Amino acid sequence: MPALPPLYALQAFLAAAQAGSFTGAASRMNLTQGAVSRQVQLLEEYYGCPLFVRLPRGLGLTPEGQELLGPVQEALASLAEASARVRRLTESLTVQFPPTMAVRWFLPRLPALQAYMPGLEIRVAIHWTAAPDFSKSDADVIVAHGKGGWPHVVEVPLMREKLVPLCSPQVAAGLREPRDLARCTLLHASAQRHEWLTWLRGAGLDGTGGAPEQMFETVDMCLQSAERGLGVAVADASMFPELLADGRLVKPFEIEVDSGHAYFLTYPPQRSEHRGIRRLEQWLLSALAAESRG
Repeated sequence: MPALPPLYALQAFLAAAQAGSFTGAASRMNLTQGAVSRQVQLLEEYYGCPLFVRLPRGLGLTPEGQELLGPVQEALASLAEASARVRRLTESLTVQFPPTMAVRWFLPRLPALQAYMPGLEIRVAIHWTAAPDFSKSDADVIVAHGKGGWPHVVEVPLMREKLVPLCSPQVAAGLREPRDLARCTLLHASAQRHEWLTWLRGAGLDGTGGAPEQMFETVDMCLQSAERGLGVAVADASMFPELLADGRLVKPFEIEVDSGHAYFLTYPPQRSEHRGIRRLEQWLLSALAAESRG
């Protein structure tokens, strides 16, 4: 690379040219007049020619100084704009979550993350996707739900999804064993019914046993219907701790079945050294480990 003059000397030159004096430049740069003069002298030694001439009232530019002024102004302005853009990128982090995890698990813990990462703006995006695709998302990181093994991303396993039936206390009072579910309405968050079918197989049952069924678009809608006694939902209970803690929902059975899916923190490999992403990863893993112990 070609040799370049010292950046600080260029800043002193520009400040002196704009102020018309070393005294004015010193005030702008919060330096002494002597310090500004020395920086300009270094620049003049670098170029081998004077850049300023002393006038009765301040300083004027030599022809060489005039030649240098425009490019220095443009270069420093361009550098300042790029630096501001980089600072904005490093001072904010957009995290994309599946809807249920965002609303039920992450948002209640957001104040703790903000305390852990002060000065960093956390932006939350909600979107369900079958695979993390950063070409179609403005997110810095995506928390994805699935089996993993997606191409072109770093995957950090966060937690396995474990399914368990959830219902109101009143509905639970009529359930003694999993076969009793045949008398209840099974609430589904997908037309494929795979969550319930996975749990029933894990509990030793073959199919739904002719139980009535109701479809919804989201897990949250299933859980709200279960709260109202409209049936039994199946979900990962760790996503809904407050509903269980205050008794709005209960587990009629303690049989938890691994769904075969998990939650992963994902990001492009080129962002591996991003300080905000590394700290978010550390916080998520620490928070989840503490909750699993508790």
